[in-house]
Amino acid sequence: MEKQTCYACLRTSQDDLFKIEWAYLPLLNRPTRNVSPKLLEQKLASDPDFFCEVIRLLYRSKKETETEKTLTEQQKNIASNAWNLLRDWRIIPGQNPDGSFSSEKFNNWLKSVKKKCRESGHLEVALSTIGSVLIHNIPDPDGLWIHKTLAEALNAEDAAKMRNGFSTGAYNSRGVHCVDPTGKPEKELATKYNRK
Repeated sequence: MEKQTCYACLRTSQDDLFKIEWAYLPLLNRPTRNVSPKLLEQKLASDPDFFCEVIRLLYRSKKETETEKTLTEQQKNIASNAWNLLRDWRIIPGQNPDGSFSSEKFNNWLKSVKKKCRESGHLEVALSTIGSVLIHNIPDPDGLWIHKTLAEALNAEDAAKMRNGFSTGAYNSRGVHCVDPTGKPEKELATKYNRK
């Protein structure tokens, strides 16, 4: 008798998968493994409420007057997970699961995040975090190295913190490296960024 697979038994709800990825987030470390918390990253990129919640878990509000707060071990672990998730986040807001990009989704997501984080006192750190994920941008269909919608968001008058986050993200994207005494890798990087 041939053994059959029960596919209904293999299905995992999105909620359960979310909890599993959150619980094992420290193990899903990009530099050492070729795995990532896809559902958590997609949720950051598609759900402004979730993104804002993660920002609030990790950073103190500018509206808080309390200077020092003692955290429980559980709160420290949650903050550590939040930091790891934001540090390794690669899916940009507005990016669809098939890799395409929706300007409308991105603009709505950004507008919602700005509103919520302004109200909670986390706007600056949220914009900086958004800027750092935008280094993983999608090229524009017209040939520009960055999608025009993302370029417009970075060029907005109120986007200085986002531009700073983008610069920091680009700088950090190189990771740990040894310095070549000839300077060849640095010259290649300079050429790449000058072309952009």
